[in-house]
Amino acid sequence: MTLVSLYTVRCVLNGLGISDYGVFNAVAGIVTASTCLSSVLGLSTQRFYSFAIGKGQTKRLREIFSASLNLVIILSALLLIVLSTIGLWFVNTQLNIPITRLPAAQWLFILSLIAFIFSILQIPYMGAVFAHEDMGIYALISILDCLLKLIVAINIEKAPFDHLIFYGVGLSIIALLNLLAYIFIAKHKYKECKYQKVKSKETLKELITFSGWTFYGALAGVGMTQGSTILLNIFFGPIINAAFNIGNQVYNALNTLSNSIVLAFRPAMIKAYSGEKNDYLARLFSISNRVLLHLLICIAIPLLVETRSFLTLWLGNITDTMVTFTQLYVIYEIILTLHNPITIIVQATGKVKHYSIIVESMIILCLPISWILFKMGFSQQYLFYIMIGICSMAHIARLLLLKRIYPNFKLSNYIWKIILPAMATFCITYGGIIYIHSQVQSTILRLLAVCSFSPVLATCAAYFVGISLEERKFIHHYISKKR
Repeated sequence: MTLVSLYTVRCVLNGLGISDYGVFNAVAGIVTASTCLSSVLGLSTQRFYSFAIGKGQTKRLREIFSASLNLVIILSALLLIVLSTIGLWFVNTQLNIPITRLPAAQWLFILSLIAFIFSILQIPYMGAVFAHEDMGIYALISILDCLLKLIVAINIEKAPFDHLIFYGVGLSIIALLNLLAYIFIAKHKYKECKYQKVKSKETLKELITFSGWTFYGALAGVGMTQGSTILLNIFFGPIINAAFNIGNQVYNALNTLSNSIVLAFRPAMIKAYSGEKNDYLARLFSISNRVLLHLLICIAIPLLVETRSFLTLWLGNITDTMVTFTQLYVIYEIILTLHNPITIIVQATGKVKHYSIIVESMIILCLPISWILFKMGFSQQYLFYIMIGICSMAHIARLLLLKRIYPNFKLSNYIWKIILPAMATFCITYGGIIYIHSQVQSTILRLLAVCSFSPVLATCAAYFVGISLEERKFIHHYISKKR
């Protein structure tokens, strides 16, 4: 999926052209943002499913499904009203769009809104799939979604009408197919996915409260990304928008890989919490953090060292701004990904209100601060400096809040057993890759060498400095047993 998605971006860029591609990301960014938003809300619904399963409350599952369906229908109606009025006004009056492309941008916004609503409506069904840990179903639908987007992207240049509108129509149809697929599978596979009148106001109240604060958190993250796109469009124009979105696509690719690990751990961690298995939850938390960090080290270091080579191979013609934005986005992703295991435990407890208010409000501060800097004449990359700085401070706040919400969490163990070993692994691997980079002259051979040696060096460094003596003994025992 990650490789296909990256190639799809190249096809879209070639099909639309750099200017229209910038317009697409300024106007229709809600399409890609909605995927993140619906996934986060789906995971919130899944929390209630998993918690009930962990407690053995199978009869409550249908009530949870029905309440969540009511919730997303109401939410979709409200979003449709707000975005179709205020959103369209914003596109017409505030965005920096060439006057000849404004009619196409208006149609694109409407089509993006339709796709957004479809993605919201699939949440109760997607949550059931996650809760039952049927990741094969999720993978299959995601792969088909990815391939269909590739087909649409390849055919942009052959479209019989405006390319921007054609791409918007294609994405809307794909969103509808995703919704129908989740509805069909969930209704035939899970008994609880049949609507009944919600009698318990308590269940609906819990869902509204929890989903509301989770929605605020998702909206803050999405709002920062899309708000950054709009700020760059207003101050620097659609060309910089295109460069920003190239970095954003690399960020999304890394995020997809890290989320595949998070999705595997999430149901087990929530069930462990609801079943009061604290020692097992602590082990899952430690392993998920280290696996996430190890994956990002293996992939991020080659991206940071060979950014220009990767982008040239991927896109063909590139700019220095694309290189800078991509490198800064990779650093941002490494810091941001660390919040996932923390957020899982917080959501498992259900105490998300203060966590969301404090942390997500910090994240959204990126926008007003960046706006002030741009008004003062600072360059576009300062947006990323603010994002990275605030994200680092927000992570510290997450840790302190987790300790308060879940007293069993030990901050000292997190620092000494997870963060410091990961930093040592990163430094050792980065130093080795920089040396290899300096010794090989051929671009292709250097790229292959860097990509090949990065996971090897990272794994060796993690083995000697990233894991405990007991874990090394376990690995030796496991290998000997397999032999």
